[in-house]
Amino acid sequence: MENAAPTAAWGNTPHPQEGKARRVRVKLDSVTDARKEMAKLYREARAGKIDVQDASRLANILMLIGRMIEGSDFERRLEALEAGER
Repeated sequence: MENAAPTAAWGNTPHPQEGKARRVRVKLDSVTDARKEMAKLYREARAGKIDVQDASRLANILMLIGRMIEGSDFERRLEALEAGER
């Protein structure tokens, strides 16, 4: 695969391997946060602000983050239930 030119998905800055990239901070502490960020990606891709392939790749990462958050929440609840039984 060719090295793609930087797109808006990278904050209009060089790709991290091509130079110092700007750090983008996004709150992703809940499934709702991940959903909101995914909706933002969708709107930006529809508007042509970012490449659809980049949006798709980032959305897949957000889905994985959402699943991990759900797993962590489940694990925390299960531990609380088990602690209450003792």
